[in-house]
Amino acid sequence: MLTWIRCSRTRGGRATIMAPRIKGSKSLRLLPSLGHLSEGMLSKLTSPYVLCPLVLSGIILGIFCFRNGRTKKLRRGHLQPETPVRYNLKNMKHMPRLSGLTLRLSAKICTSFIGRLGWTSYIFKQVGFSFFRSIHYVEEPSFTPNPSTFEGPKGVPEGSGIDLESYVQAANKETDFHFFSVSDYYHAYRNGTTTPSEVADWVIARVEESNSLKPGLCAVTQMDQESARKMARHSSIRFVEGNTLSILDGVPVVLKENFECAPYHAKCGTSFMGKMPVIQDCTIAYKLKQAGAVIIGMTNMHELGMSVFGYNIDPDHGMPRNPYDPNHYTGGSSSGSAAAVASGLVPVAIGTDGGGSVRVPATLCGNVGLKPTFGRVSLGGNEVSCHSVVHAGPICSNVNDTALVYTILAGPDPKDPLSINQPQVSLAEYNRQDLSGLKIGIDWEFFRDSDVEVVRACEAAVDHLRTKGAEVVGVQIPELQELRIAHTMIIYSEMRESFDEYYAENLHKLNPDNQVIFSSIGEATARDYITANKQRTRSIHFMKEIFKKVDVLITPACGMTAPKMQPGDEKWGCSDLQTSFQIAKYMLLGNFTGVPGLVVPIAYGDDGLPIGLQVIGKWWEEDKILSVGKFAEEILQKEKPRIFFRNDLLLK
Repeated sequence: MLTWIRCSRTRGGRATIMAPRIKGSKSLRLLPSLGHLSEGMLSKLTSPYVLCPLVLSGIILGIFCFRNGRTKKLRRGHLQPETPVRYNLKNMKHMPRLSGLTLRLSAKICTSFIGRLGWTSYIFKQVGFSFFRSIHYVEEPSFTPNPSTFEGPKGVPEGSGIDLESYVQAANKETDFHFFSVSDYYHAYRNGTTTPSEVADWVIARVEESNSLKPGLCAVTQMDQESARKMARHSSIRFVEGNTLSILDGVPVVLKENFECAPYHAKCGTSFMGKMPVIQDCTIAYKLKQAGAVIIGMTNMHELGMSVFGYNIDPDHGMPRNPYDPNHYTGGSSSGSAAAVASGLVPVAIGTDGGGSVRVPATLCGNVGLKPTFGRVSLGGNEVSCHSVVHAGPICSNVNDTALVYTILAGPDPKDPLSINQPQVSLAEYNRQDLSGLKIGIDWEFFRDSDVEVVRACEAAVDHLRTKGAEVVGVQIPELQELRIAHTMIIYSEMRESFDEYYAENLHKLNPDNQVIFSSIGEATARDYITANKQRTRSIHFMKEIFKKVDVLITPACGMTAPKMQPGDEKWGCSDLQTSFQIAKYMLLGNFTGVPGLVVPIAYGDDGLPIGLQVIGKWWEEDKILSVGKFAEEILQKEKPRIFFRNDLLLK
């Protein structure tokens, strides 16, 4: 035990410095060299000229060594929202649009040593990522959005056993404008109007023509003509022999460039990935080939799928264009898939959706897009970049095609553990003749937080659904701002980790906006990620409570029509968080909680660009939202896009 020896002054004018004594032992002087100091030396040591530098050094040392103690946090728990529930979603109006020189400069700073000391932290806070550091949740985190239980018989790998031919519609023989459907191909092949080989030749020629336009459509970035013609030739033989594989036999299809599909390259929209061709198909590509579909090629996408704008500034990919107006964005990240369907090149395209990447481009290009329940469609065989929020789904020109393709793709797959625990696929609710007895939930404050023309069109669609027998019920969705921040935190953290092996070597090959994103998300900690997943636990609970009261939720699909490209965007891209927020605000709920969502075109804005409505359902109830979407699409007389290729082979 330490005690202290008292300091005493001797007659000789010297002082003895107080020194510690260890109890039970002899006196120990810790500062023997200062044991005896003259009064003059003590005066010098205590003078301002000596003390001031010492004090200043201590302050500086304290700043660098200061430990922040316990920070008072807002406590949330027991799965209760704030009381009362308030609509709290906020746009990021304080974040300016960056493009050209300002965007490049921001990317340079973020990836520099100095930038990492301060600028990336500033962006991290401005985007809202530090929000969760002031909250303490008592809930356990949910690292995937699948609910633990479901109702209904368990799915089987062999398929659902649904007779899809009974859902094939009559062939469209009208001479005015319309999009050709899967049903049109079905009848044309079986009636001998045309063959899969003739159609494949036509599509290949039109893809080349579309890319030679000024500006080029740039929807399809990879096309192996030999492979496509071979599949079409085999399909033509099956029709002659009368042993077709499915309703998709001979139908031309394209896949987003992040799918593993032989003999193509999984480039993910980059200039540095997918150097070697794919050898083994992912589950989705395998199912399409087994169904007899003719895979024409791979479609353009936003680099690494990290933006809802959908642009690509890599010269080998080109800038994808919106068929309704080539000067406007397609939406992303499945930009090429949506453009290929909207331009009439193919009736079916497949995309992925981690934060709206199927539904946003489908909406902005006037298509139907489905994001099934999390895990409903297998992602086996793919390198998944954001494993807890990503889904795969079809983009088509109508709801019926979407239902048919979804049914073929859905089901459990041993290659994807997240897909195994699911009920059987069903289209029972899709057979509804009206919407009597169905309750539609709408959070009106959330619903109306959009551009005026979007709100007007979506309200008209809701009125139409009322005429079909649906009952509209007001609901409130809690903690939407927290959900937005948590989803963004999770998806970017998972993407950053997934592309880690490419990051260091290819950092400066990335789009400038992706350089900024990857640098700023590097500020996230394990605690941030875990807390964001605790918010997911809460949001899933809130959705379960809402679906006890209603059958589906309805929102606008996007809060605006397709934004216009600005000068310099084609060369450098852009970072526009305000516009991104307005485009994707209604999408994140589905990805974060795993519920299915369907977007359907319902109107055109003052600029002639499409407006969509979104139907959100309970986990595994895709047939119910498809049914509502079937009635919603009735209100729109579709208009011909500026870039459109009409396949008259189906009419001859």
